[in-house]
Amino acid sequence: MLQASLHSGAAHRRSVFEAFARRLPAGRRYGVVAGTGRLLEELATFRFDDAQLAFLSDHRIVDDTTLAWLAGFRFSGSISGYAEGEAYFPNSPILTVESTFAEACILETLILSILNHDSAIASAASRMTGAAAGRPCIEMGSRRTHEEAAVACARSAIIGGFASTSNLEA
Repeated sequence: MLQASLHSGAAHRRSVFEAFARRLPAGRRYGVVAGTGRLLEELATFRFDDAQLAFLSDHRIVDDTTLAWLAGFRFSGSISGYAEGEAYFPNSPILTVESTFAEACILETLILSILNHDSAIASAASRMTGAAAGRPCIEMGSRRTHEEAAVACARSAIIGGFASTSNLEA
């Protein structure tokens, strides 16, 4: 899509994209936003390095115009949305991205993967803390997941209402 937009001229058009949940899992009335902090941290350093660009070039995955655009990629738009810990409902815009069409295309997967993962954990944590009826919930799942996911999971559980975590990095 990026390559086609670069050739059609659509790549540089100002665009507005919204991230939202179409529906919630059965039996759930709300979700809890998490991951925006992690997303903004990732976005600050999101670049295509030499090895990635060489792979795309060597395997002829994208043309030279697209490769040059990727080499110079820096997010120049703006992002606004719900604060972490706020409840959201189906079809409400959790995050709004204002940028060029090309930038939004590149960031879509990053945005959705972080928000979907972290918000799912925070939403589940919120339900658990509600069911605990005032008793503290403690997150101790770090030893059962990938080390990078462990920090995101622990942080999201705290956002969702857990009292503490075994993960010191979170």
